[in-house]
Amino acid sequence: MMLSAGSMALIIALLLLLVLLALYASGVGTRANLPVEEVPTGNPSMERKVVATLAMMIVTGLMFIGYSIYEPTRQVTAADRQENIAIERGIENYTALCIGCHGIDGKGAIVPDSDPPIVAPQLNREDMRPKDAEGFQARYAYVNRTLHRGRGTIMPAWGRTDGGTLLDEQIHELTLLVVKGDKVVEGTHTAWEVAREMSREKIAHGSPEPRVPTLADMPNMTEDEKAGQKLMTGKGACVGCHIVQNVGGNTGPNLNGVAQRAPERELGLSAEEYIRKSIRQPASYLVSGYGALMPAYTPANLTDDEVSQIIAYLLTLR
Repeated sequence: MMLSAGSMALIIALLLLLVLLALYASGVGTRANLPVEEVPTGNPSMERKVVATLAMMIVTGLMFIGYSIYEPTRQVTAADRQENIAIERGIENYTALCIGCHGIDGKGAIVPDSDPPIVAPQLNREDMRPKDAEGFQARYAYVNRTLHRGRGTIMPAWGRTDGGTLLDEQIHELTLLVVKGDKVVEGTHTAWEVAREMSREKIAHGSPEPRVPTLADMPNMTEDEKAGQKLMTGKGACVGCHIVQNVGGNTGPNLNGVAQRAPERELGLSAEEYIRKSIRQPASYLVSGYGALMPAYTPANLTDDEVSQIIAYLLTLR
């Protein structure tokens, strides 16, 4: 906790004043024992009352300063504790209502009874957790609104004002899980890690297990192509937004046949160059009918080798 120069100066001044007052009070006590005729001025009894009053005023001032210094820290700690409680409540509702579509840890799963199989978008990803204040507010509003109103015919509206079953506070708690899922809320475990363990516990006690999206093996695939296929459903979570081999979401363009379409997207770019640019800089070219929803995958999300493996796999989808 850092104190401002003004606060430090005020505290030091009050402490010095208190010391001087104590020294003066000791003199008053000494004079009180002298014969009356030797007391030069004043009434020792009255002086003691004045000293006591001034001392109480100085101590009260120090207490107020201490409170003003401690209170902001207390408020931050209390707000953080309340937020953790809200996220933990969000985890309870998530593991009861959402894992069937979004997976045990927000990585996405096949929507039950969807034909062809549709994969719900991945919620546990970096772009869902902006660190800047403006980005956080925008993302919070988007997630909260989506939970309230639902999304098309796939995701139901959960807010009571939109015909759902959840209170505004419960929607808020679920939203916090999504936008602050990397926050440590229990020991050393993040919110999504706690959600994963709670989901597994509920599944062990009879809750339906989500269907993890898988892609059909194709003959004669190279090791890079196989690795890229795993990244599509795993770390990259591409099938949460794109249809691949008739499995996936419809938020982004269908990737079947992308090897033929890619060279026609941007003049001068090969299929491989276009796909790589689309992964690293997705907003640079938007396919007609689709918005700028795809996050930019940096080397921190997908290494250059992993991007090359995804490209190798996508180029097989002719």
